[in-house]
This record gives sequence, structure tokens and C-alpha cells, in this order.
Amino acid sequence: FSLYNDIRKIGELIEKERFDIVHTHGSQDSWAAALAVRFAKRRPPIIRTKHNIFPIQDHFANRWLYGKAMDSIICISGAIYEYCAAKSYIAREKLSVIHSAVDAERFTKGNPGRIRTEYNLDGKFIAGITGRLCQEKGHRFLFDAIKKIKDRIPELALLVVGTGTLYQKLMEYARELEIGERIVFTGFRKDIPDVLADLDLFVMPSVSEGLGTAVLEAAAASLPIIASNVGGIPDIIQTGVNGLLVPPENPDALSEAILTLYSQRERATIFGKAAREHVQRNFSESALGRKTEEVYLKLIQKS
Repeated sequence: FSLYNDIRKIGELIEKERFDIVHTHGSQDSWAAALAVRFAKRRPPIIRTKHNIFPIQDHFANRWLYGKAMDSIICISGAIYEYCAAKSYIAREKLSVIHSAVDAERFTKGNPGRIRTEYNLDGKFIAGITGRLCQEKGHRFLFDAIKKIKDRIPELALLVVGTGTLYQKLMEYARELEIGERIVFTGFRKDIPDVLADLDLFVMPSVSEGLGTAVLEAAAASLPIIASNVGGIPDIIQTGVNGLLVPPENPDALSEAILTLYSQRERATIFGKAAREHVQRNFSESALGRKTEEVYLKLIQKS
């Protein structure tokens, strides 16, 4: 019933406002817009931005939605592009890669020292991870890595920023590993620039990642980064150039990478600066706007 109302309302808006383009970003809005346009007198082109790499089931409805109803599909990473291109019913000419943007300047304006003082972490080597506490982010593998190297880096602390379905389970797992004293769970925070300003290292051990917004933010803050070689993360981090990539679900590789950047501080600093430059060049709001406009104009000219 809710979907029916969405279809009706979108159809009425299309007729009233005479839109040239309909651009959707999620599953429900894509279905509602596609069906509204299908039954409308006026049929503007539809664009879908696919933000994640979650599987597309190959049933008839999805074949129609992605293969017929959508005039263009924007993928926020190369990995999502390749996944969609592998579907026989999605024409490659419909696909384009337009990375998400980050306001790089915002993440250079944090207040160093505030987070260290709040959590009594002065003198610590702080690794951090930000984002939802869920299975896809791979926190457990990072905890396993911390367990392996805690005696080799006595001043190591891990800041876990965010909340989610695994909050309690992760706290229990840290206690089981006897590393609870090394890990600070901050819960949800709005002051991410301040958090990043006090990190020595950012780690993102994701199992699955559409692009990696948290990695973009850390890169914008000039942090050295260790991340899993999954999804869209390689669009941001080139291992040995502006960070280190490790295989997913691999605590041994994670722990060795942390030891490497802990012991090679000058190299870590170079990685951080290179990561920021890469983000400024390729993930800016102006680049996102320009590339999206190009897709719009191409569709309008064809319609």
C-alpha cells in the first residue's frame, strides 16, 4: 500500500512539474519512480545511483528494472561498475562511474588533543575505525590483530567510533580476547574531524564496501590508512602509494601492516599526504557535480 501511494505521488509530481530527469538513490524509490514513469503520460529518463555492492537477484522484476526501466546507472566505485556490467541484462553503455564526494576541507579543521584528553589517551599510539558496528566492517578481525601485537606496541590504543547491531557483542569479544583495556568504544559521535585529528592511524578492515566513505574522510584528514582490498576501497587507496591494502578477514596481514606503519612513521606521513591529494583531485564535490551533469545532458539530448 505504501509503495502504491509513492507511485501515485511521484506520478503526479512528474505530470505537474514536468521534470526532465528522475534520479533515484535507493531500492524503494527506484521501484516507485520506475513504475510511476511506466504508467505516466510523460516519461522522463530515469537514473539510478547504486551506492552498494549488495547482490542484484536475477529474477524477472530486477531484469526489467535494471535492464529496461533505468536509462542510466551511476556506480560510485569501479567494483560496483564491474558487478553491474557482468549482468547480461545491463548494457555497459548505461553504466558510468561517479565517485561519492567528500568535503576535504572539513576534515582538516579538527581540534587536536580534545579526544585524547576526553578519553585519557595522552601518550598513546591511537589507531581508529569509524562507522557502523556491523558484520560488513570487519571489527572482529581488527580486534584479533590488536591481540596479536598488543605486547609489541605497549602504547597502542584502538578507538572504535560508532554504534550498531554488534555494539554489545564487540565489547564482549574484546573482553574475551583480553584487550578490553586497549579499546575505547565511543558510541556515535558528530565530531568526526576532531576524532580524526587525534588518530595516528586509520584502519578499515571491511569484508564488503561499496566505496568507503569513512576511508575518504580519513584520507581527507591526511591520515595513514590500512584497509581491506575489497569493493571500492582500491579506488581510494593504492597500496604502497597512499596507504596499505590487506586481504579481507586476515588478522595476520592487518597486524603486520599496523606494525609496519607504527615503525615507519615517515613513510606513514607520506602516505597520509598522498591520500589527501588523491581525494582532493578525484573525490571533490565539483567533480561529482560536473560528471553528474554530463550524464544528465547526455540523457536529455537522447530523449
